[in-house]
Amino acid sequence: MIGLGAIPLCGVVWATTDLGTLGSPNVTISPASGPPGTRITITISDIPDISKTSYPYPDLYIYLPFSQPFGTTLTSHCGGQDCFPIYTHDDALNHDVANRIITFSLPSTNNSKPIFLNGFEDSVCDVTVNGKVLERFSTLCNTKDEPSGLYQIKLAWVLESDSEQRYIIKTITFFVTPGVPPSQSPVADNGDTILKQYQNGTISEAQFYAKLKARGWTDEQVRQALAVIGKLPHQMGVSGPDDKLPTYQTNSSVNSANTTSVSNTTKIELPQPVIRLDNTTQANTTKIKTEQENTTLPIKQNTSTIKTEQNSPTDQVPQNNPMWNEIIIGLSVAAAAIMAGVTIFVKMYRTKQNAK
Repeated sequence: MIGLGAIPLCGVVWATTDLGTLGSPNVTISPASGPPGTRITITISDIPDISKTSYPYPDLYIYLPFSQPFGTTLTSHCGGQDCFPIYTHDDALNHDVANRIITFSLPSTNNSKPIFLNGFEDSVCDVTVNGKVLERFSTLCNTKDEPSGLYQIKLAWVLESDSEQRYIIKTITFFVTPGVPPSQSPVADNGDTILKQYQNGTISEAQFYAKLKARGWTDEQVRQALAVIGKLPHQMGVSGPDDKLPTYQTNSSVNSANTTSVSNTTKIELPQPVIRLDNTTQANTTKIKTEQENTTLPIKQNTSTIKTEQNSPTDQVPQNNPMWNEIIIGLSVAAAAIMAGVTIFVKMYRTKQNAK
C-alpha cells in the first residue's frame, strides 16, 4: 500500500512555461541618442498572445538602466536596473494587447522642478505607460545629470512565481551625449522663465500659452504649471473645472477674426409717399395727389444699408383765396342766424309757460 501510494506522488511534474517560445514584440525608440534631459519614447507593438500559457504565468518586463549610476533602483531582482511589468498574463486574458507607449525624460539639472499634485510629486522623469504613471523619479529628476555613455534597454519574459526566472527577447541601446537639452525642449530652463514672466505679469496670457505650446508643452504640463503659480480657476476664485485650460488666441487668429469684408453691401431704398396739393382756379377745386416712386431693391450679402428718401412738397396750400374767404364769412353768418333763432324760440316758449 505504501509503495502504491508513493508512485503517483513521484510521477507528479509541475508544468513550466518555456519563456523562449513566447515570441517577441516589435520595439522602437525615439530618439536613439541625446543629452541629459532628453525626452525618450519607446513603442512596443505586435505583442504576442499569452492567454493560453499554463502556470506559472509569464509577464513582459522592461528594464531601464538610467537610474543605475545613482544607486536608486526600485527593486532588487532587476540586476541593478529599474524594471516594470508592461504586459501581464491578466492583460492577455482581457485581450489587452494594444501597443505600449513608454515615455520619460533623462535626469538633468536643467529639468523643471517636480509639481505636487493630488498628493504626489509629478516630474518629467516619471515613467508613464500609455499616459499612466508607472513609477516616479521626482527626487532624482532635476538634481543630477545623466552620465554620458551607452545604455542598454531590455525586454524580457519573467515568471510571476519566480522573478529571477527571465528570458531576454529584445535589447535596444541609447547613447547619452554630453551637453544640455535642445532649447525647444519643454523641460528646458526657459520654460521656468516663462512661468515666472506670466506670474509677474511681464507677459500676457496669450503669450504665455503660445510660448509653452511652441516648446512642445502638453495641456497636462501647462495645467500643472498653472497649479504651481496659482492660476487654476479655483485658485483665482473662478468657477469651472481645473482640468480645462482657458481658451487662448494667437495673433493670427485674432487678426483673422477682426478682418471683415466691406465690399459686399446691401442697399435698400424704401419708397416715401409724396403729397402734393394742386390748386386749380378755373374749377375752384383742390386736388390731393399721392405719388409713389418706383424703387428697386438690390440685395447683396453681409451688410444692410437702409436709405430713406423723403421729398418735400413742391406746392403749398393757398392761404389768400377770395372764394375761401366768402365761404368762411357765409358760414359765420349762418351760424349767427341760427343762434339768434334759437334764442328767440327759447324766450317765446318761456313766456307762454309763465302766462299759464
